Amino acid sequence: MGISEPYFAGTEDMAFSENTITRDGSFSQGDYIIKTAYASTDVSSSNFESTINEVEVLVKNYSGNISNTYLSTNYQGLKSYNVTMNIPAEEFENFLSEVEEISKFTNINLNANDVTKYVLDIDSRLKSLKDEKKALEEIKEEAVSTSDKLQVQSQLRYINQDIQVLEGQKEYYENSVSYSSLTLDIREGSGVSLFSWNYYVQRALNWIESIIGFGVSFGIIAIPLLFLVLGFRKFRSKN
Repeated sequence: MGISEPYFAGTEDMAFSENTITRDGSFSQGDYIIKTAYASTDVSSSNFESTINEVEVLVKNYSGNISNTYLSTNYQGLKSYNVTMNIPAEEFENFLSEVEEISKFTNINLNANDVTKYVLDIDSRLKSLKDEKKALEEIKEEAVSTSDKLQVQSQLRYINQDIQVLEGQKEYYENSVSYSSLTLDIREGSGVSLFSWNYYVQRALNWIESIIGFGVSFGIIAIPLLFLVLGFRKFRSKN
């Protein structure tokens, strides 16, 4: 029942699970299909934050939600933002297309896990249990002795527990099918070599930004203190 592990094979070469999804949105047969996608995209440092913002706004526009985020930095100082988004299943293909308009996928893996047979099995078992429950309730109504009624009541309790478990499983599948997920890795300046001049330019710009930020912060604190010290000295010289 599990969804296969992500496999990146390139933008044009798709990896498929037993039940497949194509880029044009056609799926294998089945009424209950859990759709997932794993993708990555490379962006420049100047577009890193704006790409994240645009993707997250797009999720809201599709009435989706974000279930997980993770921000990391590699040894080169380049950031990577991993985000998992859940989108209404009927809009999933359109959503993927619009994400790729923001930044073209470097790699993508699409999976469709058909759980129809599990849902049908649950429906069959639920029908049998409910039929059995109805029969026991009729027996309980006709029972004369207290011991017979208690025995039937005990059997009904176990049947109700089994029904609740199966209904919970079916609800899980229905919720999983109603939303499809995309896990996207947005990578800043991916592929920049340690020996590339681009790497050193990016690092220099980061350092300059840090120095300017430190200078501004220091100035906000130091300038009022300087005026305070000068004012105190002027006050002392008058006295």
